[in-house]
Amino acid sequence: MDTPAITTDTVEIFGRGVSRAEGIVIDTEGNAWGGGRNGIVYKVSPDGVVHEVAQLPDRAIPNGVTLDREGNFVYCDLRHKAVMRLSPDGKVSMLADRVGDFPISIPNFASYDAEGNLYVSNSSSQPGRKVFEEFTHPEPNGAVVRIRPDGRTDMVATGIYFANGTAIDPNEDAVYVLESSRNACVRIQIKKDGTFGKPEIYAQGFPALPDGMAFDVDRNLYITLPGVPENGKLEPRNTIIRVDPSGNWSTLIDDPDGTKLSFPTNCAFGGPDMQDLFFANLEGDYFSRVRTSFRGHPLYHQRA
Repeated sequence: MDTPAITTDTVEIFGRGVSRAEGIVIDTEGNAWGGGRNGIVYKVSPDGVVHEVAQLPDRAIPNGVTLDREGNFVYCDLRHKAVMRLSPDGKVSMLADRVGDFPISIPNFASYDAEGNLYVSNSSSQPGRKVFEEFTHPEPNGAVVRIRPDGRTDMVATGIYFANGTAIDPNEDAVYVLESSRNACVRIQIKKDGTFGKPEIYAQGFPALPDGMAFDVDRNLYITLPGVPENGKLEPRNTIIRVDPSGNWSTLIDDPDGTKLSFPTNCAFGGPDMQDLFFANLEGDYFSRVRTSFRGHPLYHQRA
């Protein structure tokens, strides 16, 4: 692996007290939001103070998270196999749990486009398979679905190898999906007539399984690589890579000893100038944050 562009001594442990949050999203005031495996929704202020905003009902397990322009906390609920929404007044409602007769069996991550359409990865249509088996014996059981602002749902693509993190191209002409079981990223064209192209390999050959990602304004992708399947389990790798617009990747951060990153599962840009890159750590009790020289592409809610 190449020499990392950012050293771990510049990475800051941020918001200690967040318990096993897999997803992270930054609001317009610089607060970092995430959902713990304990069902608690956390909001961490820019100065690192952790607030427990809500306890999600019915033993919910929030996975990927995002925000909409009304301040709703949108999360993929692994327990209830649905995409859910927590309103600012604490009410929980379901956005979708199926596309026609196709159930959303393992909702993983969700990304809004500029029109308010929500693109959601469904990791596998075979929920009975163990996750580790998906990684050691890859099969194209994953999919991406779209939830429109009026609640209608569409199938975007199938045949994806454990569909994980999603991101919308800054040009709004494609959705990108990480394939965790074959260490790759695929690109799905969003056509002007509203239809979709087939998934095409955009980048591949990552040194560990990819989980979450975020774009900068120059269309570089930043991807978290939390671990590798070894010895019957996922061994920590704690690496962040950058993929340029041509699909070539390089190492951004490498923390094999887990000093600042602890199984980083997702990342997001924020801060007053969008040059802070934040990470969720599934095996840690904190978020991480690093100051960068590049500016993140604002998400749907950050452009309100």
